[in-house]
Amino acid sequence: MDLNFDELLNQGQGAAENVLKNRKEIKSVLHDLQNSLSKFLSMSIELKESIEFVEENSNSITRLAIQFKPKEKTGFNVVSIVSKEVDYSQELFKIRRSDEVYPITLVRDREHMVADDQTEFSSSIGQIVSKAQFHFKLKSFKKKVEQKQVLKIKDLPATD
Repeated sequence: MDLNFDELLNQGQGAAENVLKNRKEIKSVLHDLQNSLSKFLSMSIELKESIEFVEENSNSITRLAIQFKPKEKTGFNVVSIVSKEVDYSQELFKIRRSDEVYPITLVRDREHMVADDQTEFSSSIGQIVSKAQFHFKLKSFKKKVEQKQVLKIKDLPATD
């Protein structure tokens, strides 16, 4: 059986280029969301992704043993809104990318959406941000940031 490695290498290169294009699309949508949230809240924020790990429910005895055990990933990344002015962040939603980036799964509370391309991904994000519960979360985020800003100002040394 003869394999045409040149053809297979070209296929792999095309697939890799497609993955890079898909990653840029996701990054672009999240960047647009970040800019819109920053304007909407009238504050400097950024969106950060972090790996979600399985939470271990344990008592104090097993907690010591768990420290040495590698953390298990859930497969999701948590997208959080982060204040650039004070140390505060809040989870907005979770995403899971496939190996080729799409399909991408979005999870917000008990709602799961699957997007097969950038248009569907943008639409899914739009569904999330248009919900009342999302706005309650934004309101809570803004209030907490403002409270921390007041505390930060109070903690500054007085200047004569």
